[in-house]
Amino acid sequence: MEVRPRHPLIPIGAAVVGLAALVVAFEVPHRHAVEDNLTDRTKVALAEAGIDAEVRFVGRDGTVKIGSADEKDKARDVTLGVDGVRVVEVQAPPKVEQPPAPPRPLSVKLLVDGGKVTLTGTVPADADRAALAGAAEQAVGAGNVQDALTVDAKRAADDTDLAGLGAVMAALGKDTKAGVIDLTDHVITLTGTVASQEVKDKAEAAAKAAAKGATVRDELVVGQAAAPAQVQTQLVALPTVEFENDSATLTAQGVAVVQNAASILRSNPNIKVSIEGHTDLTGTPAHNQALSEARAKTVLDTLVSLGIAPDRLTSKGFGDSRPKVPGIDEAANAVNRRVEFIVQQ
Repeated sequence: MEVRPRHPLIPIGAAVVGLAALVVAFEVPHRHAVEDNLTDRTKVALAEAGIDAEVRFVGRDGTVKIGSADEKDKARDVTLGVDGVRVVEVQAPPKVEQPPAPPRPLSVKLLVDGGKVTLTGTVPADADRAALAGAAEQAVGAGNVQDALTVDAKRAADDTDLAGLGAVMAALGKDTKAGVIDLTDHVITLTGTVASQEVKDKAEAAAKAAAKGATVRDELVVGQAAAPAQVQTQLVALPTVEFENDSATLTAQGVAVVQNAASILRSNPNIKVSIEGHTDLTGTPAHNQALSEARAKTVLDTLVSLGIAPDRLTSKGFGDSRPKVPGIDEAANAVNRRVEFIVQQ
């Protein structure tokens, strides 16, 4: 029997195949272990950064899927900061560009009470503030004007003749109680109690002249006492009662508004009101509740010091439980931070 010689490459090939099988048998579980380890550690790092993500690794190369385009750069930096990660692809929905918000309108309220005027609200320019202050001083005298206006260049300009509002103040005169000239977004609203129909008519005519065709709402009441609904209208027309930041201490503007509320109540001695405090949505519920109660109580105590009988007043706080508008941006917070005067029928 003839024995054929074995080809010399056959043993070498078998050895190579065997070695490859050993490498695969070792490398595949090892690679999976590395991938699982990187996936777990990356998920933890992203969660600690406040990012909710799906994570997958092939070897040391990762894919991270998130729900917000705003977090894309942050997710990439966090993932690359995980030891062992080589590269990462972050997948996110396309970023939607929000159109710029329209400018908020000019909004001022001029409180006229017994010949004194308090200017509150926000105007877009220093020239507007000077025009209003100058008109008020000309109408009632410099010593009888308190200027609590603020300037915000982002506010929309108004074509109302601001200096012309001085004629409205002058028409209301010294006998008007708790009068408010409210100019907001091209609408002038007049509230308060005036001595006669003649005063009411003059004030309305002056407001129409200043408005230059814009809307004028005349809600002035003639006489010394008004119906509960009319009193509620006057109280609602008052500016926001302002406090020091995170405090129950009234600002100068806040004191002026409470003085105006006291004048309304003095003119309507049979009216009782509930003073209700509200906060914005920032802060803890317990802190906001305590702050709202303290602010409402401050307003009540201030009204009592101004001669309003305590048995006509109650106060309560609602914290952040009754927001007027959703959100925690500056505009929403300004609306939700408030003290309301609610006429009790």
